[in-house]
Amino acid sequence: MANLLIRKAIFYEETEDDPANNIPITSRTKRLLLKNSHFRKLLTDELLNAKKNVSGSSAENLKHLYIQLGLHQYALAELKNYKWYIKAQAIQELSIMGLKENLTSVYRFTNNANELVRMEAQIAVVNFYGFEGLRFLDVISHPVTEWQQIQLLHELSHTTENFSGIEKWLKSENKTVVAFALKLAGNYHRFELHDSIVECLEDLDPNVRLQAIISLGEIYTDKTSEILISRYLIEDIKHQMAIVKVLQNIATNDDIPILLDQLNNENAALKLMVARTLAKIGADGFKSLQHHYQAQQYPLAEIIAQIKNELAL
Repeated sequence: MANLLIRKAIFYEETEDDPANNIPITSRTKRLLLKNSHFRKLLTDELLNAKKNVSGSSAENLKHLYIQLGLHQYALAELKNYKWYIKAQAIQELSIMGLKENLTSVYRFTNNANELVRMEAQIAVVNFYGFEGLRFLDVISHPVTEWQQIQLLHELSHTTENFSGIEKWLKSENKTVVAFALKLAGNYHRFELHDSIVECLEDLDPNVRLQAIISLGEIYTDKTSEILISRYLIEDIKHQMAIVKVLQNIATNDDIPILLDQLNNENAALKLMVARTLAKIGADGFKSLQHHYQAQQYPLAEIIAQIKNELAL
């Protein structure tokens, strides 16, 4: 019965006889919806699965059917449930069905104490309004976890509109918001924020500094490599490796001397990354690598041989 009703909705075409565009529903289906919670749950699940896989008028028909059957009222009621997983499921349901009119009900959960409820609410408002939905970043006090950031970026990948707010978020007291703003700046190549990102290199939070380094690999000027190298010696090994990786794309001949000095580092992974960066600078960088006083010794000799093979590919 559920599948038949959903197929009917997907292919339903509006007629002049019914201005409300209501989809025909049998009396038996109506009775089951009222009396049988199992059937209601099954029909809701099938509607959600169908909605994920269609678009255009078919998707609108499914949304119309969902509202016509009053299923949204059950989801709204579940937002008041004390069990967090029921709240999260209800938010996800409203998001999938695209019920923007219920944004106010969902938005208040974007700073909920429960991480999963919070994540579903944040994804929902971004799903509804794209970049504009990120306004919860203005006030959120809980962390935006790495997984949440990935999910939000995935939702944002469906929209191409211009947006504002990043500069404000770069100065947020919530360091996870700052880290996410840095990702946004880098992913969307907001070059006008270069200097603001450079300021984040001084942040006491190591995750913010790391993301600032990574973002400068996407947003850089002719001064960026010099700025990163000035930070290199005062950073820990994790951040040093991130700097060297970024320098692979932006370093110049002026950076060769300090990179050569780092070939003396005992960390094998860092030594390999530095050697690779020298090679990527160009002929002068690779020549200086081959002329290094340890070039014939282990492990630098093996590293140079490996880089030669990489360049030959």
